[in-house]
Amino acid sequence: MHMAPRKKPTLLAQGKPRTLGTSRPWRVRLYAPAPGGTKYQVMFRAPAGEGEPWKRVLRRANSEAEARKIFNQAEAALDTEQALPAGADLRASRTIRMLGEEFVNDSVARGKHPRTIEQRVSVLNAHILPTIGDVPVTKWRIEHSRKVMEKGSKTRFSASGREDLRVQLAAMRKLAWRLGWLDRGIDPLDGLEIARANILHGATAHYVDPRLRPETRQVRAMAAAADLLCGPEGTDRQMTRLPLFGTKIRVAGFGGLRLSEQNALRAIDVFFDRGYVQVNGSWTTPRGQAPYRGPVKNHTLHEVPLPRSLMEGELLPRVKELLGLPAKASLQQVTNAQEAERQRRANLAARALDKSVAWWNYPVPPEDEQWLFVDTFTGVPVKPEWHNDRWHRIRAWVDENDPDNAWPRTIVYRNLRHHAATKWFHEELGEPWEVVAQYLGDKLTTVLNHYVRAGEDALRDSVSKLATL
Repeated sequence: MHMAPRKKPTLLAQGKPRTLGTSRPWRVRLYAPAPGGTKYQVMFRAPAGEGEPWKRVLRRANSEAEARKIFNQAEAALDTEQALPAGADLRASRTIRMLGEEFVNDSVARGKHPRTIEQRVSVLNAHILPTIGDVPVTKWRIEHSRKVMEKGSKTRFSASGREDLRVQLAAMRKLAWRLGWLDRGIDPLDGLEIARANILHGATAHYVDPRLRPETRQVRAMAAAADLLCGPEGTDRQMTRLPLFGTKIRVAGFGGLRLSEQNALRAIDVFFDRGYVQVNGSWTTPRGQAPYRGPVKNHTLHEVPLPRSLMEGELLPRVKELLGLPAKASLQQVTNAQEAERQRRANLAARALDKSVAWWNYPVPPEDEQWLFVDTFTGVPVKPEWHNDRWHRIRAWVDENDPDNAWPRTIVYRNLRHHAATKWFHEELGEPWEVVAQYLGDKLTTVLNHYVRAGEDALRDSVSKLATL
């Protein structure tokens, strides 16, 4: 009995003629389902491996729309010599867990700060992976993102904490689009709403309430207490391990340096003849690794003016000690010694293969560096955990012994930076916000978002006028 020939599937579309991987021309082709079948087929050629010949590849789809999407992806990839559409088995293996690994690797490759990477890993491990880690990226949808936010809301009570979680999901979504793991027409965060916190009119979500900016009298009281408890006359050995803690508080409160920047200050970073310190590095303490002096945040070097009494009364004696100069050495002798050390490092940096190395970031073993503020037990800058412990001891002492200037429990150490920005630079010195941003090493928009409410000056004027009526 003669059987009828098998009917071929209908050709719906074909791409440009190509000779990639073969000597004979070929095209990407899209076929309708064969009689009795339900699957659309896209056929093309792709390299089997590095240096190996190209082989025929078949991709199946459940709908014509999905098949045409694969067809267009294959054409675009061949035009630009990028990765061709992955098979169903590979797409299924690309889970949120795998995307998380790619996200961390991408953060490392882009030179993100170790602390930033640690925070991203923590969010992944605590909230995202336990909830949707096994979901294929191609099937990531809004309901999965909502599950992550529901889990996060049980431990992240602040609006900013929940927003940080959403920001990480958005960053992973962007990476999934860039890698081609998720179709750009699918947005797994579309419709994800976060309950907004009440904010003052004219303020942004990042606005720092004036009540969280310490008063100058409180800064001076804390620094004076630190001088007493951590100085040579102190009786607690745990406190006297940080001999210049009072000076460090003044540098933070009147210079606005971040804690990592305070810890990274060295003798050569103080310019006595110009009245400022140059902020050019940060003391970085990644988990499970040795601490080191890394780049300043945002890789933005900046200069910060400090009061003369602080520069010459407190930092100068310490710099003399670090440079091996006698206590009676003149200011010019100190400046000469500093410049000689900077030049020595600049000469060494000029011989380095890495041309980004200069005097200020020439690598020196931490134990041999000229740190202004050290833990005398280790000889290097103090760990943030130890620093905070000593800070709270000083705060408790002020609570008991100088209650009029007690440090509010709602204000943390880093809010000394907020004092420097508003109470000192802007109000006391009268500097415009552009200059304040320069001193802090921040963008102007960041500073305005933190400290300025639109219409605040007009409100103050209206209150003054009404007081006389």
